Formats: sequence, structure tokens, C-alpha cells
Amino acid sequence: MAYTFRIHCRASDDHSLALIDGQVVLAAADPGDDRQASLPSRWYKDVMYAGGLKDEAGNPAFALVNKATGDALKHSLGYHLPVRAIRFNPGCLDESVLWSESRDVAGGFSRVHMVNNMEYIFDAERGGSEYGGPRDGTRLILFRWIRGDNQLWRISDEPAGRGPPMRVSSECNQELSLTVRDGAAVLASTDLEDDKQAWIQSFRNTERVTDSEGRSSFVLVNEATGKALRRSHGDQKLQVVGYCPDSVDVALLWTRGGDLGEGYHCIRRVSDLGYVLDAAEGVPETGGAHDGTPVILFPANGGPNQKWKMTPFH
Repeated sequence: MAYTFRIHCRASDDHSLALIDGQVVLAAADPGDDRQASLPSRWYKDVMYAGGLKDEAGNPAFALVNKATGDALKHSLGYHLPVRAIRFNPGCLDESVLWSESRDVAGGFSRVHMVNNMEYIFDAERGGSEYGGPRDGTRLILFRWIRGDNQLWRISDEPAGRGPPMRVSSECNQELSLTVRDGAAVLASTDLEDDKQAWIQSFRNTERVTDSEGRSSFVLVNEATGKALRRSHGDQKLQVVGYCPDSVDVALLWTRGGDLGEGYHCIRRVSDLGYVLDAAEGVPETGGAHDGTPVILFPANGGPNQKWKMTPFH
């Protein structure tokens, strides 16, 4: 199954990238519409199609395919010209439908660019604040980077309030995954048949809550239990508790720090970036992490047991 996503720029949370009458444009978003999966503003990323191809910065390539039409986004004919859409043929590799995404530039937003020319990036045409922001029908073009909010994009699950299930693993032992056991957060031997090792990064009702670096917050929700990871009050313990997305407790909110290499990040308290998720005593000096190692909140020290990677759960 291909998970579908919404694509929107930082300049407007009210508009989503859509394919309307063959044109790639921004259209008014309706996060409350449960038909989003069949609407022209839903897309899926086909990473396998790229066959491992990467851009010059080492970011993986992918095709962006419209869920409703089956068409893929294709490079424009040149600088300042519209991005096009063509019928996607998964059996024939066409580099002109391949894109890649930069690292996180600002609070979960990044640049999306041609895989073979990182200077040509997604741009909501005349969608900057000086023009009043994006509107219905604003075209998607390719333009040089001028630090505009209309050039920063998020490929996310926001209309549905949740993303695809993810595996959360620690650099200290990549054979282990975050799971729930007896109501506690621990590391366990990876088992991709065990839904308790699958986590959802939910941005529902959290996006406007940012940390001191301006990064958007999220809730980590366990796929099997529907419960969320929560810090305890006054100690290092973590709890897995019931979660109501319409009334989010700040103790449930986390942010990810910048890329620490090979896709690892710190996962931090939104209200205090000095405290991060930590595989307790999961360093070689203390025997390393193992099945059953507790995951706690601990002052940041840069150790491998505080570096985490989120990868698709499959």
C-alpha cells in the first residue's frame, strides 16, 4: 500500500498542491474532509522507482505521483516555468520525474528540487508575502532559492492528522526498535510483524507549537495501542498514555533536532531542548542496549543512545 500525503508550502497552511485540469497548482485545503485520499491534492512518494538514485547531497530521489490521476510531477521546461504532470510509468525509469528533498530548513519544512539540479526548486509562483501569499490556482514553478516561505515545503499527513507508521531505532543498537511493554517505553529486538513497534508522528493540532529553535512539535503515537509517549512530571521516566488529539497536553509534545548524520536526530522535549530521549545506559561502557532497555528522558550529551532514526515500518 502507498501512503498518500498532502504537500503544502510554509507561506500558507490553507492551500495544498493539487493537480487540477492537468495543471499543477495550489488549491484550498480541507483537512476535515475524509475523502482526501481520492482528491487531487493527495500524492504518494515512490522511492523504489528511483532505484537508489540520490542527489549530489546524498538525499534519496523519488517520484511524486497524484493519487487521483496516476500522473507524476515532471521537471519544468526551464527556469521560472511551470512544473508539469505526465502519466506515470513505473516500469520505465525517467529521470525527469525524479525529485529530492533537502534537510529540514525551518520547522519541518524543506526545499524540494530536481534530483539532477538542486538549484531548481519548488516555488509557489508569486506566493510570497509581498504578493499576499498563495491563492487558489497559484502555479508551481521552478525557481532559484531566495529564502521565501513559498519555497519551503512539507510533504506530510496533515489532512488526516497522522503519517505512515514508522520504526524508531537508536544508533547505539540498530537491531532494536522502540516499543511498548507493560505500559512502558523500551527497546526490543526488531519485529516488523509487531505493531507495538510502529509509531505515528502526528502533527494534528500541534503545528503552531514550536520549540525555541522554531521547529514544529509532534506527538508520538503507538500504532497498536493508540497511546502516546509522554514525559513524567519531575523524573526521567516516560509513560505511554491515552491520547486525545483534540486536547493536546504539552507533556506529549516532542521535536526533532537537526540531522546528526545518516538520518539520526535527537528527539527532544518541546519545552526544554536540553532533555532528549535516551536509551538508558545504552552505551558500550555500560554493556550497551539490549532487548528490554528502558527509554527515558535525560540531559543531552551527544551519545549514540540519544540519536534516533525514523524509518518506514515495513
